[in-house]
Amino acid sequence: MHELAFGITSTNLSTFAGPVKNPYDKSRIPGGSSGGTAAAIAAGIVTCGLGSDTGGSTRIPAALTGIVGLRPSVGNGDAERRYEDTNAVVPISHTRDTVGPMGGTVGDVALLDSVITGSAMAKPAPLRGRRVGIPAVLWSGLDRELEAVVKAARARLAEAGIVFVDADLAGLFDLNGKVSFPLAPHEPIADFPAYLNASGIEGVTLAEITAQIASPDVKGAFGAIVADAFGAAYDDAISVQRPALQKLYAAYFRDNNVDAILFPTTVASAVAIDMDKGSGEVSLNGGTAAPTFNTLIRNTDPGSNAGIPGLSLFAGMARGSLPVGLEIDGPVGSDGNLLSLGLSIESVLGTAPPPQL
Repeated sequence: MHELAFGITSTNLSTFAGPVKNPYDKSRIPGGSSGGTAAAIAAGIVTCGLGSDTGGSTRIPAALTGIVGLRPSVGNGDAERRYEDTNAVVPISHTRDTVGPMGGTVGDVALLDSVITGSAMAKPAPLRGRRVGIPAVLWSGLDRELEAVVKAARARLAEAGIVFVDADLAGLFDLNGKVSFPLAPHEPIADFPAYLNASGIEGVTLAEITAQIASPDVKGAFGAIVADAFGAAYDDAISVQRPALQKLYAAYFRDNNVDAILFPTTVASAVAIDMDKGSGEVSLNGGTAAPTFNTLIRNTDPGSNAGIPGLSLFAGMARGSLPVGLEIDGPVGSDGNLLSLGLSIESVLGTAPPPQL
């Protein structure tokens, strides 16, 4: 996995771990932070497994390795959280963190979800007449080859009877930025020590943890956490901006009468492993290079901050050999509906061909 789960490449530069490699191209990342689970499933070593998702860490690796990943509902915690918080996972952000099931098929994920929740396993739902939103903001700025794959998949789903509703989520990325940056770098300041103390490890400071981090990208991020660079914006983010983001999504589902939204999980397929920093930069379609982290997390992060559920599943192959993912998000508590919809979508789009190992 990515060191301390704080990244989306799974290029862990510590001497005891090393980078996780994508089974479809071992020079490329599997996504992260739960890249090891994804790679093991894609390679056929295991049928399913668990990851954790703060901003996309089950769905991004699912997309890049051709498997399925669910981020369950978190909402505002308590009754809205699909999976009980047992404090069994090292935290990053108590507002956003959740465990999530990953599997080779939607059926595998639905089965694991039913085991976790004790509820009946989801069954396929009819696609004909199902209204699904298409927010243009989440379909913009895509790698051209990936765009061709996801648009072809969308056309096949339309032929299968889904009614796509073109309605945008205006202002989504701007509002999400006001939530995301204050939350993820500020909440570990209290969450990490509290977890360690509860585990019987007392007196370890964030500065001491940061000093032992091997991956430059993670070390830099934790430097900002120790400095509490975004602390001044936290109260506004949690009490004003996040509720506004949640209202934006709720209004979208309600006003457009859609069960879910559909969009590419990532804007690009798997990029090359960066052994210098752990997560470098990527250029889309020959444009200006941008941080790999910001690029690949762009579409998964807003739903994470809003606490809504999301399911990434296989859409097709780009460049002949790299998997591409499509994600469906729904209102808080609609996890079962998403899994049912996912089962039917998968019956149309199929599953990824096995990698040539």
